[in-house]
Amino acid sequence: MNQHTSTYTLFIGNNCLGCKQILDKLNKLNINITVINIHNEKPNLPFSILIVPALIKNDRLIAYGIDIVKYLKTNYYKS
Repeated sequence: MNQHTSTYTLFIGNNCLGCKQILDKLNKLNINITVINIHNEKPNLPFSILIVPALIKNDRLIAYGIDIVKYLKTNYYKS
């Protein structure tokens, strides 16, 4: 497992095929970030999560859906 500490959080939901796909891709890329299921735990954010999967950094929406993988491929190890 990667020892990189991350300020990224991935918000997912129950029965979310897109969420599973993103998690699988991130695992293959060895990108390890905090994952929170919005159905099990209420996010403590200054805004509502309307679409999952959603990538948040420092209380800001960074990307959602497949754009999460594209963003993290480019930016994960720079943070």
